[in-house]
Amino acid sequence: MRVFSLQFSLFSLCAWATIAAAEEPPVPFPELLHYAALWERSLFTTRDLPSPDAPAGPIFTDSLSLAGVYEVDGQVVAVLVDRTTSLISEARIGAENENGVKIRKVTPGATMDKTRVQLQKGDVAGWVGFTEMSAAPAPSPQIETRPALPVRQPLISPLLPPPPPPNPAAGGASDVPLPPP
Repeated sequence: MRVFSLQFSLFSLCAWATIAAAEEPPVPFPELLHYAALWERSLFTTRDLPSPDAPAGPIFTDSLSLAGVYEVDGQVVAVLVDRTTSLISEARIGAENENGVKIRKVTPGATMDKTRVQLQKGDVAGWVGFTEMSAAPAPSPQIETRPALPVRQPLISPLLPPPPPPNPAAGGASDVPLPPP
């Protein structure tokens, strides 16, 4: 019987220790703010870039102009025209196009031609808008000046008869009849 009571005492002691240990954790859990650095400084978290006040030099939006803005399936799409190459491309919010450009922000204007779109390429951001035709003077057409064609001189040859003199009454018109009106 003595063995039974020793076993019972040991069992009771273990049960009491287990119940006492279950009341408080073996290691105290830290507050949730302790883990905030995991999502604040994560390499996989995208952050919005600060707006540049004054760009240091030329940026990728200097040669772009906005041709249109529309919405497809709840996603804003901007049609961009490269003024130097006349290439047309599209940019969307949240997704980069083939050139790595995406829409960061859209600022609607009082009229459609006053709408501006902020684009982002890598860590550089810039604004584009509709180009105004009155802002930049249209290039004047270049008139090509060619030297005057030389007047055909009749061939003077001892083997050919001399050409007839021009008819002054006809005003120097040719002898070719004109088609009827």
